[in-house]
Amino acid sequence: MEDFLRIGVLTSPHGVKGEISVYPTTEDVHRFDDLSKVYFDIKGNMTEYKVTGCKYKKNMPVLKFEGIDNIDDIVKFRGTDIYVDRESALPLEEGEYYLADIIGFSVIAEDKEIGIMDDYFENAADQTIFVVKCNDGTVKYIPDMEEFVKKVDLDEQKIYVELIKGM
Repeated sequence: MEDFLRIGVLTSPHGVKGEISVYPTTEDVHRFDDLSKVYFDIKGNMTEYKVTGCKYKKNMPVLKFEGIDNIDDIVKFRGTDIYVDRESALPLEEGEYYLADIIGFSVIAEDKEIGIMDDYFENAADQTIFVVKCNDGTVKYIPDMEEFVKKVDLDEQKIYVELIKGM
């Protein structure tokens, strides 16, 4: 179980006062409203930053951090993943899970293990894609949609999928 959960990626500076736009990787874009702290993944080290402001431009969060007061201070963080700790994570509803928690799960298709859930990403259409490292050495990209992901069993650590031709 991961200690930190990714909620976004810092994209581009907004203005000259140290604010930066965030590409959210969380379902609830307004979860940024009440953040008091986040963690930047800087070369594998989680560094805490206090959030001092949040606004939105074209439905994208724009964050301000304590001690970062100009464009030169923030531009170096472009492309940095930002995280919250588990205590700050949004609560889950019945049947929901954090994507970070299913990495490493066995992926099952047609009653046989085809590989391991290796990673995930969101495409341009805001669709989550599972990256499955297959036992035969290939990689499969499976959309996190009911048509393809039939069941995620947290107890058994298995993801049951239905593949279509060409997948």
